[in-house]
Amino acid sequence: MTTTFLISEAKLRQFTDINNNVDTELIKNAIRESQDIGLQRIIGTALYDKLLSDVDSSSLSGVYKTLVDDYIQDYLLYAAYYYALDSIYLRSRNNGLIQAGGENADSVDRSLYNMKRQSVENKMEYYAERLTNYIIQENGSYPELNENDLLYEQQPNYDSKYRGGFVLPRTLQEEAAVKRGIRLYDSRYPSCPQ
Repeated sequence: MTTTFLISEAKLRQFTDINNNVDTELIKNAIRESQDIGLQRIIGTALYDKLLSDVDSSSLSGVYKTLVDDYIQDYLLYAAYYYALDSIYLRSRNNGLIQAGGENADSVDRSLYNMKRQSVENKMEYYAERLTNYIIQENGSYPELNENDLLYEQQPNYDSKYRGGFVLPRTLQEEAAVKRGIRLYDSRYPSCPQ
Protein backbone atom coordinates (compact mmCIF):
# COMPACT_ATOMS: atom_id res chain seq x y z
CA MET A 1 0.00 0.00 0.00
CA THR A 2 1.45 3.30 -1.05
CA THR A 3 2.04 6.40 1.04
CA THR A 4 2.98 8.53 -1.97
CA PHE A 5 0.16 10.52 -3.53
CA LEU A 6 0.02 11.80 -7.11
CA ILE A 7 -2.68 14.30 -6.15
CA SER A 8 -2.97 16.34 -2.99
CA GLU A 9 -5.84 16.38 -0.56
CA ALA A 10 -6.03 20.17 -1.02
CA LYS A 11 -6.48 19.82 -4.79
CA LEU A 12 -9.16 17.19 -4.30
CA ARG A 13 -11.08 19.50 -1.96
CA GLN A 14 -10.53 22.49 -4.28
CA PHE A 15 -11.87 20.87 -7.47
CA THR A 16 -14.70 18.77 -6.00
CA ASP A 17 -17.51 19.58 -3.61
CA ILE A 18 -15.99 17.62 -0.71
CA ASN A 19 -16.59 19.72 2.38
CA ASN A 20 -13.65 20.90 4.49
CA ASN A 21 -15.16 19.07 7.49
CA VAL A 22 -14.68 15.65 5.87
CA ASP A 23 -12.04 13.70 7.77
CA THR A 24 -8.57 13.93 6.21
CA GLU A 25 -7.97 10.20 6.73
CA LEU A 26 -11.05 9.33 4.64
CA ILE A 27 -9.69 11.42 1.79
CA LYS A 28 -6.18 9.98 2.05
CA ASN A 29 -7.56 6.45 1.96
CA ALA A 30 -9.68 7.31 -1.08
CA ILE A 31 -6.65 8.74 -2.89
CA ARG A 32 -4.62 5.62 -2.03
CA GLU A 33 -7.38 3.31 -3.26
CA SER A 34 -7.91 5.26 -6.47
CA GLN A 35 -4.18 5.08 -7.23
CA ASP A 36 -3.62 1.45 -6.21
CA ILE A 37 -6.78 0.06 -7.78
CA GLY A 38 -7.90 2.41 -10.55
CA LEU A 39 -4.77 4.11 -11.83
CA GLN A 40 -2.53 1.05 -11.62
CA ARG A 41 -5.11 -0.88 -13.67
CA ILE A 42 -4.91 1.71 -16.45
CA ILE A 43 -1.15 2.36 -16.65
CA GLY A 44 0.28 -0.91 -15.30
CA THR A 45 2.50 -1.61 -12.33
CA ALA A 46 5.88 -0.71 -13.85
CA LEU A 47 4.86 2.81 -14.94
CA TYR A 48 2.91 3.31 -11.71
CA ASP A 49 5.96 2.38 -9.62
CA LYS A 50 8.20 4.68 -11.68
CA LEU A 51 5.86 7.64 -11.16
CA LEU A 52 5.72 7.02 -7.39
CA SER A 53 9.50 6.71 -7.26
CA ASP A 54 9.97 9.95 -9.20
CA VAL A 55 7.54 11.81 -6.93
CA ASP A 56 9.29 10.44 -3.83
CA SER A 57 12.68 11.59 -5.10
CA SER A 58 11.34 14.93 -6.44
CA SER A 59 12.64 14.04 -9.91
CA LEU A 60 9.36 13.98 -11.83
CA SER A 61 10.00 15.75 -15.14
CA GLY A 62 9.48 15.71 -18.89
CA VAL A 63 6.84 13.43 -20.35
CA TYR A 64 6.22 11.87 -16.93
CA LYS A 65 5.36 15.26 -15.42
CA THR A 66 3.04 15.94 -18.36
CA LEU A 67 1.36 12.58 -17.81
CA VAL A 68 0.80 13.26 -14.11
CA ASP A 69 -0.17 16.94 -14.37
CA ASP A 70 -2.37 16.81 -17.46
CA TYR A 71 -3.95 13.36 -17.36
CA ILE A 72 -3.48 11.40 -14.14
CA GLN A 73 -4.48 14.16 -11.73
CA ASP A 74 -7.70 14.82 -13.67
CA TYR A 75 -8.54 11.13 -13.43
CA LEU A 76 -7.60 10.93 -9.74
CA LEU A 77 -9.84 13.88 -8.81
CA TYR A 78 -12.96 11.91 -9.65
CA ALA A 79 -11.61 8.44 -8.89
CA ALA A 80 -10.68 9.47 -5.33
CA TYR A 81 -14.02 11.22 -4.92
CA TYR A 82 -15.78 8.07 -6.15
CA TYR A 83 -13.90 5.89 -3.66
CA ALA A 84 -14.55 8.40 -0.85
CA LEU A 85 -18.31 8.58 -1.31
CA ASP A 86 -19.04 5.32 0.51
CA SER A 87 -16.93 6.34 3.50
CA ILE A 88 -18.50 9.78 3.57
CA TYR A 89 -22.04 8.39 3.40
CA LEU A 90 -21.71 5.27 5.57
CA ARG A 91 -19.48 4.54 8.55
CA SER A 92 -18.60 1.24 10.22
CA ARG A 93 -19.16 1.21 13.96
CA ASN A 94 -19.34 -1.47 16.65
CA ASN A 95 -23.09 -1.71 16.14
CA GLY A 96 -22.84 -2.01 12.33
CA LEU A 97 -23.04 0.41 9.44
CA ILE A 98 -24.51 3.82 10.24
CA GLN A 99 -25.33 6.77 8.06
CA ALA A 100 -22.98 9.68 8.73
CA GLY A 101 -24.40 12.99 9.91
CA GLY A 102 -24.39 15.34 12.86
CA GLU A 103 -27.23 16.27 15.19
CA ASN A 104 -28.72 18.85 12.82
CA ALA A 105 -27.94 17.01 9.56
CA ASP A 106 -30.62 15.56 7.35
CA SER A 107 -30.07 12.11 5.95
CA VAL A 108 -29.62 11.80 2.21
CA ASP A 109 -32.06 9.56 0.42
CA ARG A 110 -30.31 6.50 -1.07
CA SER A 111 -31.59 7.37 -4.56
CA LEU A 112 -30.00 10.84 -4.35
CA TYR A 113 -26.77 9.24 -3.16
CA ASN A 114 -26.87 6.85 -6.13
CA MET A 115 -27.42 9.77 -8.52
CA LYS A 116 -24.43 11.60 -7.05
CA ARG A 117 -22.27 8.48 -7.21
CA GLN A 118 -23.27 7.87 -10.84
CA SER A 119 -22.43 11.46 -11.75
CA VAL A 120 -18.97 11.17 -10.18
CA GLU A 121 -18.43 7.77 -11.83
CA ASN A 122 -19.31 9.22 -15.25
CA LYS A 123 -16.69 11.94 -14.82
CA MET A 124 -14.15 9.40 -13.59
CA GLU A 125 -14.78 7.23 -16.66
CA TYR A 126 -14.42 10.23 -18.98
CA TYR A 127 -10.99 11.09 -17.55
CA ALA A 128 -9.99 7.40 -17.52
CA GLU A 129 -10.83 7.24 -21.23
CA ARG A 130 -8.82 10.42 -21.87
CA LEU A 131 -5.84 9.02 -19.95
CA THR A 132 -6.10 5.71 -21.80
CA ASN A 133 -6.19 7.40 -25.20
CA TYR A 134 -3.13 9.47 -24.29
CA ILE A 135 -1.22 6.39 -23.11
CA ILE A 136 -2.10 4.52 -26.31
CA GLN A 137 -1.11 7.45 -28.51
CA GLU A 138 2.15 8.18 -26.66
CA ASN A 139 3.14 4.64 -25.65
CA GLY A 140 6.60 5.08 -27.21
CA SER A 141 7.35 7.77 -24.60
CA TYR A 142 6.73 5.38 -21.71
CA PRO A 143 8.84 2.21 -22.05
CA GLU A 144 7.55 1.01 -18.67
CA LEU A 145 4.21 0.15 -20.28
CA ASN A 146 5.79 -3.02 -21.67
CA GLU A 147 7.98 -3.95 -18.70
CA ASN A 148 5.41 -5.81 -16.57
CA ASP A 149 6.51 -9.42 -16.75
CA LEU A 150 5.67 -10.82 -13.32
CA LEU A 151 2.33 -12.47 -12.59
CA TYR A 152 1.55 -10.15 -9.69
CA GLU A 153 2.18 -7.01 -11.74
CA GLN A 154 -0.70 -5.50 -13.64
CA GLN A 155 -0.50 -5.03 -17.37
CA PRO A 156 -1.91 -1.73 -18.66
CA ASN A 157 -5.59 -2.27 -19.38
CA TYR A 158 -6.89 -0.17 -22.26
CA ASP A 159 -10.44 -1.46 -22.00
CA SER A 160 -13.29 0.86 -21.21
CA LYS A 161 -16.86 0.15 -20.34
CA TYR A 162 -17.86 2.65 -23.02
CA ARG A 163 -16.12 0.79 -25.81
CA GLY A 164 -17.66 -2.27 -27.29
CA GLY A 165 -16.05 -4.69 -29.64
CA PHE A 166 -17.74 -5.90 -32.76
CA VAL A 167 -16.81 -8.47 -35.34
CA LEU A 168 -16.25 -7.33 -38.90
CA PRO A 169 -17.03 -9.55 -41.87
CA ARG A 170 -13.97 -11.22 -43.32
CA THR A 171 -14.58 -9.45 -46.62
CA LEU A 172 -13.96 -6.06 -45.05
CA GLN A 173 -10.34 -5.18 -45.69
CA GLU A 174 -8.15 -4.00 -42.81
CA GLU A 175 -7.26 -0.74 -44.52
CA ALA A 176 -10.93 -0.01 -45.18
CA ALA A 177 -11.61 -0.32 -41.45
CA VAL A 178 -8.68 1.93 -40.59
CA LYS A 179 -9.79 4.43 -43.24
CA ARG A 180 -13.19 4.59 -41.53
CA GLY A 181 -11.57 5.23 -38.13
CA ILE A 182 -12.24 1.78 -36.68
CA ARG A 183 -9.59 0.63 -34.24
CA LEU A 184 -8.48 -2.92 -34.88
CA TYR A 185 -7.34 -5.34 -32.22
CA ASP A 186 -5.49 -8.59 -32.55
CA SER A 187 -7.47 -11.18 -30.58
CA ARG A 188 -4.20 -12.51 -29.12
CA TYR A 189 -3.44 -9.06 -27.62
CA PRO A 190 -6.82 -7.48 -26.83
CA SER A 191 -5.37 -4.67 -24.74
CA CYS A 192 -3.06 -3.35 -27.48
CA PRO A 193 -4.61 -1.64 -30.50
CA GLN A 194 -2.84 -2.03 -33.83
